[in-house]
Amino acid sequence: MNHRISALSMAILAGLFATGSAMAQDATTAPSANDAGTTAPAGQSNPQNAANLSGITVTGIRASLQKSLDLKRNADSIVDAISAEDVGKFPDTNVAESLSHLPGLSVDRNFGEGDKVSILGTDPALNRLLLNGQTVASTNWTSDPNNPDSRSFNYSLLASEIIGNAQVYKTPQANIDEGSIGGTVIVNTRRPLDLPANTLTGSVSYGYNDRADKGKPNASLLYSWKNKESTFGVIGSLMHSDRIIDRQGTEIFGYQRVNDPTDTNPDHQFNPAVVPPDAKGVYPTAINTAWFQQRRTRDGVSTGLQWKPNDAFELNFTGLYVTEKFNNFNQSHYGEWSGSAANATALGFNNGVATSGSYNANTSTYLDGYERDSTVNTGVANLRADWFGDGWTASSQIGYTGSTGGSDGIWNTQFQGFGGFDWNLKGQHPQINYNNADNPTAMLLHGAGYSYAPSYDRERYFQADFSHDVSWGPLNQIEVGIKATNHIDGQDAYAARLPSQDGSGLSLSDFSHGGTPSGYLDGLSPAGNMGDWTTIDPGLMKAYIQQLKNGTVSLDPKATYSVVEQNRAFYIQGDFAGDDYRGNLGVRYFRTRDTVDGYNAIGGDNYGPVNKRSAYHDWLPSFNIAYDATDSLTLRFAAAKAVARPRYQQMTPYVALDDRTLTGSRGNTDLGPYKSTNYDASAEWYFSENSVLAAEVFFRRISGYILNTNVAETHYNLTNLRDDVYQMQVPINAGVAKVKGASISYQQNFRYGFGLLANYTYSDADTSNDFPLPYNSKNSFNLSPFYEQGPWSARLTYSWRSSYFTSIAQLQSQQITGIFRQLDASVGYQINDHIRVSLDATNLLDETYFVYNNTPAQPLNAYKNGRTYTVTMGFKL
Repeated sequence: MNHRISALSMAILAGLFATGSAMAQDATTAPSANDAGTTAPAGQSNPQNAANLSGITVTGIRASLQKSLDLKRNADSIVDAISAEDVGKFPDTNVAESLSHLPGLSVDRNFGEGDKVSILGTDPALNRLLLNGQTVASTNWTSDPNNPDSRSFNYSLLASEIIGNAQVYKTPQANIDEGSIGGTVIVNTRRPLDLPANTLTGSVSYGYNDRADKGKPNASLLYSWKNKESTFGVIGSLMHSDRIIDRQGTEIFGYQRVNDPTDTNPDHQFNPAVVPPDAKGVYPTAINTAWFQQRRTRDGVSTGLQWKPNDAFELNFTGLYVTEKFNNFNQSHYGEWSGSAANATALGFNNGVATSGSYNANTSTYLDGYERDSTVNTGVANLRADWFGDGWTASSQIGYTGSTGGSDGIWNTQFQGFGGFDWNLKGQHPQINYNNADNPTAMLLHGAGYSYAPSYDRERYFQADFSHDVSWGPLNQIEVGIKATNHIDGQDAYAARLPSQDGSGLSLSDFSHGGTPSGYLDGLSPAGNMGDWTTIDPGLMKAYIQQLKNGTVSLDPKATYSVVEQNRAFYIQGDFAGDDYRGNLGVRYFRTRDTVDGYNAIGGDNYGPVNKRSAYHDWLPSFNIAYDATDSLTLRFAAAKAVARPRYQQMTPYVALDDRTLTGSRGNTDLGPYKSTNYDASAEWYFSENSVLAAEVFFRRISGYILNTNVAETHYNLTNLRDDVYQMQVPINAGVAKVKGASISYQQNFRYGFGLLANYTYSDADTSNDFPLPYNSKNSFNLSPFYEQGPWSARLTYSWRSSYFTSIAQLQSQQITGIFRQLDASVGYQINDHIRVSLDATNLLDETYFVYNNTPAQPLNAYKNGRTYTVTMGFKL
């Protein structure tokens, strides 16, 4: 199967170039359509510097790039943008993927699609995404304390049809909500009065993943209506998305030292004949093959009402509701020897790292199965009123956003066998060979568990803004505004206390679902029999646990918490302009109060309530200026203070433990906010139509940045019913980091329908400790040649980002995500004025997502998600 699909990938690439050559002689123009306008920050209801897109009537790749360029060129601040067509024309799965094509932005693709966006080398959680200028509540299907959605946005919520544009403000303005250090992304939805009456657009598609060897249909629909007077309009959209994820990989749970004088655990002491007492180095604790299967479904509805009875008043209502299901099943088959040092019969070292080993028949082999069901519901309701007078505007907004998510249920089992194995590390691909062939009757049921943890995130807000035209020298407008938000984020966790399954008489054969599929671990260099094992039937597993858990479920205090956050802010901003310059100068003041509730351990399995209150405030000045040195050259400079807040879960006493690997994570109620001083400068040369060569330099001095450290802590082990020492990930305010860097971007149309986009970003960071700044890739670039002429269009997109540090791991080592590259392709054909078809291919290289410890010679995780091919038919009436 793998060879066949690789051939298909090559055929698509060849077809793209053949399409460009064959169609270069066709000079037919693309069909036309209207686009939506732009929603400005805060009180700028009708700003002079916003690009008015509603009059543009051309479509296609070139038109979308021109609209994005207009937004960038006319902005007061350093801004990059994508238009609605960008989201649809790139072979992207969501807005995050489209944003990754902009200079200074990079994404993380752990599950095969972009879900974390880093701007100018900062942690994804430090970059906010706002929908029409407002927060969207966000919960996740995991309980990961490092989930950036807890302060940001689920990038996959929006159908491309409802997006007017997305603007990335890399420099703060006083009239934009605080909370971002790298940048703020504002996604503006379409408005009905900006579109022709009875606009109907939509798409149907089918996406196929070659690793899962499965596909699912997707569909979206948008309808917009307005009356003849263009005073009242309604817009609505429906979306359905269905995606299969089949992530296969290898994992190492961590590394330990041989002959560690601080480790008195007798289970960690090797036979001197195998490891001499004076030997030094580290060894992996287990080698695992992991198979993660998930079906992600998403159904959403959005609506917008716009009423503009006259030129003096406008009322807008925006509503959004999305329900998502993230049910998944994860199986892990591994040899585990961290507590079986005496069973080692051989251990080979290379440069201080154990790269091979053999363990006797007394050493355990495990198979874990986790079935997780999760439903995430997200809603938004926003009402905005605008008044326009003679030289003044006023606006007010009131709204609510809420989300529920977490886990509806987690069912897990563990099977244990014996027999011994040999293992070795082969670069990114560790290998293990079991002495005994796969025998499900020899894998005995060892443990079972059940838990669930519903989470919630809600915000209510009110905002009022006022602007007035003035003639005070270069100052032409004064803006003032206030904003109040009340936010609550939390989780209620429950767990069952199930009896030990040792001696139950059950084995893997009672839960068998057959063997691993053909091609399992393709591309990950499996050796021996590491990829051949009997899998678990999740239905049989759930049915067995359901009968065990009755009457045993109770509150899990250590994973239960809530955060109540009140924020009040006001700003004043002056906008100025002259014959060849424009900009703004302002200050924003905010005050934040947090109340955290949770539980702390008070001995054994007993917990007591914790209540922590904190407050902080600050003044955030900002200055942005753009200078048109010539008709084609614009120079910019910006300086500002910025602030970002910790993830909600990080601020709590939340504790998550893995009783098998003795690892875990917890929060820190003493965390404070990040504070940053930012400087940016850029030069933009618009040397030709729809073309630009731009360079940007930036500097960030970030104090109080948060670093996940690794500490050894004693916690109660519910599986073994005793206190155990766990290796815990704990966030701290780590000190000061300085980020300095530069980016260069290039965009140009060539003859015969060809064009090119390219950008490169360099970001270097120094910190006040021995560890790098989390999530900062020193180098990243994107290259995207395209072709569009007549009915044909085609595009290649290649993205590359260098390795980056994420957290401190066991033994105070650095956990690093390795270099990642991705190649995507798209080819489309406009059948007529109303119908367009396209074929998109993502991750054509089937790139490995690789995580390692200090150096690639100490691999941790290596995952492959497969290639995805999508055929789409879009229509517009």
